[in-house]
Amino acid sequence: MNKADAVYEQKQLMADLIGCECFGINENVKLSDYDDAILEIMTMIEYNIGIGDKEEVADWRRMLQQTKVEKRRAKKMIEDNNRMEPVLT
Repeated sequence: MNKADAVYEQKQLMADLIGCECFGINENVKLSDYDDAILEIMTMIEYNIGIGDKEEVADWRRMLQQTKVEKRRAKKMIEDNNRMEPVLT
């Protein structure tokens, strides 16, 4: 498990402990939605690099890592769900 995954796990645990359902993977979100979010975040990173706001760049990069982790987990969840379907033999 890399650092981004470990941080994601910690945040998920904290959200679960306080009963917050606003963090984590939403089952209704498509992988293309994650791609769109990643593109938007990258655009914000480029913009903030352009204006020289290092603090905002760091915040957006953290958000980018979190979104990539969510996308990987959503992709794995979708693959696992597809694998669980009954196979006719």
